[in-house]
Amino acid sequence: MGLAASQGRYLCLTARMSDLIYEGQQISQQRMKLAEETQAIADEYNDAMNNTIMKANTPNGGSQQLTYDIITNKDPFTGLCMRIVDLNGNVVVPKQSDFITATKTDEEGNEISTKVSSSFEFVNLFMADLEGEEAEKVSNMRLEEVAEYYKANYPNSGVTVEYTDTLDGSIKNPDEKYLFDENCKDPAYLQEMLTTGQWLLEQVSPEAENGWEEFLWQGSTNITQSYDTSDDAAAEAKYEAAMKEVQKKDKLLELRLEQVQTEESSVEKEIESIKQIIEKNIEDSFGTFA
Repeated sequence: MGLAASQGRYLCLTARMSDLIYEGQQISQQRMKLAEETQAIADEYNDAMNNTIMKANTPNGGSQQLTYDIITNKDPFTGLCMRIVDLNGNVVVPKQSDFITATKTDEEGNEISTKVSSSFEFVNLFMADLEGEEAEKVSNMRLEEVAEYYKANYPNSGVTVEYTDTLDGSIKNPDEKYLFDENCKDPAYLQEMLTTGQWLLEQVSPEAENGWEEFLWQGSTNITQSYDTSDDAAAEAKYEAAMKEVQKKDKLLELRLEQVQTEESSVEKEIESIKQIIEKNIEDSFGTFA
């Protein structure tokens, strides 16, 4: 093999070796991702096997999953007669159900009533003269405050306003503040907020200043927490199927990596052989000038 041919072959082999090394690195990276995926699958499986469920124990209701309705149910035989508060003392309720009824009399003497459920909407309909910071301020007020503001500043408007809310009378208190969270009706979300300590339970207490005192559900007979086995079979089947798929992918990558490594070894030997041929050709061709 001539010097030029040997040099050309050497360059081709060097390029091939570079490709093989790159492919090997890519395969190793893919296997690392599969390892991370395997860990995620295992974590999900462990979570499913170790998840718990909170249950309420009531005289007539028996033992059933804890829900917002059961907690706030005032019937001592089917409910717990409690309420939920956040760490700031705000009473947790599903949603704010309040509105302003604005009534005016038309030219024929008929009363026309409009029900408005947001401060911004009320300002646009009945307080169009407000501008700038004042308009923004009133638009961000609670509806009850907007009604009082309107009565105080628009006594001759010809429009009467009445504020109404439908909060449960048993938890309503003029001095209380509320946290409106529609997700509290979701048992899983409710359980998470209670078990992580973000929400607390309170029970009626005549001795307490506001009529309520904290109820520690941990260790109580009213509320218990146990392993939820209802989803174990499905979780196991999902885990086994996912692991089988990951192992299949990893096996294919392992086989390909072995092929790449074998080819690398072969190419490396050929490169060494070509280098020797090139060195021999250089020595034969230019040795006389040395």
